[in-house]
Order: sequence, then structure tokens, then C-alpha cells
Amino acid sequence: MQRVSTRDRVLQATLALFNDRGPDRVTTAEIARTVGINEGNLYYYFKTKEALLEALFRKLEGDASAFMMHASSNSATEPGIYSKFMRRWFSIVWTHRYIFRDLPGVIALAPSLREPTRTLSMGMRVVVEGMLHQMTAAELIDVPVDDAPHLLANVWIVSTYWAVYLSLQEGIDDLTPEHLDWGLNQVASLFKPYLSEVGKIELQAMLDGSFTQEDVP
Repeated sequence: MQRVSTRDRVLQATLALFNDRGPDRVTTAEIARTVGINEGNLYYYFKTKEALLEALFRKLEGDASAFMMHASSNSATEPGIYSKFMRRWFSIVWTHRYIFRDLPGVIALAPSLREPTRTLSMGMRVVVEGMLHQMTAAELIDVPVDDAPHLLANVWIVSTYWAVYLSLQEGIDDLTPEHLDWGLNQVASLFKPYLSEVGKIELQAMLDGSFTQEDVP
């Protein structure tokens, strides 16, 4: 087995702690203690919490870029591909849920991430728009021209910031796989007025495949 570097162990521990409680509630001393090193060793790799957040954001960028490349190059026409893409995006949001749940706090701790976050958001919005066009071409949905911009915006907002809503509006910070199912259902509800008969079958298939603890890190 390949030995995991201390730097990678720090990032793994930090991601888990940030996902659990949020970056503003986790100290560097706690991170070092979790990894089994002293703070001096931690500062050798990451001198500030902002540096830790920047490194974790690069991991999110890598996951999102791979997803965007796959989705953008898709030429498949079978309906199932779109539900797979949607579930994959939700899994990415789950893996990096601290940043989606606590975005204002993340930006406060790491102002350097403001523009990269905006750029990533714009790129993902373009991918979602492309997927909606593909779903229309595959006759899964039929969206009036006037409704299309609103549907695009709402799908992007709900699919990306459902965790923020649960945290701020419902007081739920300890997210579970069931909350991913909740978010997926919210997105699904946006498509219902525009679904073809084939689209309705595909939507139900997507919702029937519930997330489990094994499905998400």
C-alpha cells in the first residue's frame, strides 16, 4: 500500500473536521492533535487556516473540473445519464459540504477564495445549462423559452446551496445521506412541470436510488 504523506493526512483530517463542525469552529491545535503531530509540524505544511482552505479548495476544483469535463463531453442519449450526472454533483457537494454550508464564513477566513469560488460557480452553471439543453434534445423535458432561464437558475441554486438552506433555515448542521435525498427531491420538483412521459420514468428512477452512508464519504 502507498504510504499517505503527512500533508495529505492533514488535509484528510481537516476536511473531516470542517465538514463536521465548520472551519470557524475547528482550531489548528485540534487538527494537529487529530493527525497525531504537533502544531509546529502542521505549520510546516500550512502556515495559516487560509492556506488549509486554499489547499482543500483545490481538491474541490479537481473534483468539479473532472465532473464538468465528463458532463460537457457527454454524447450519450440514454435518459439514465442525466440522473447519474445529478447524483454525481450531489456527491461532490456532500464531499465538500463545509464550503457550501458555510460559504460566508469560508470567504471571511480565506478572502483569496472569493474569485475562484465565483469562477467555479460560473463554470458549473454553464454545465447545468448544457445538460438542460441535452435533456430537451432527448425529449425528457419540454421547457418554454420564457421559463428556461428561471429553471436554469433555480436548478443551479437548489442543487448547489441546499446544504446552506438546511443549515440556516432548518438549523441542521449535521448532514446525513437522507439530507442528500431531500436535496435531490427539491431539484426533481423543479422539473416536474416540464417532464415528458419518458422523463417521468427517469425522474422516478433517480429518486428511487436513495443515497446511503456507503455512497458518500
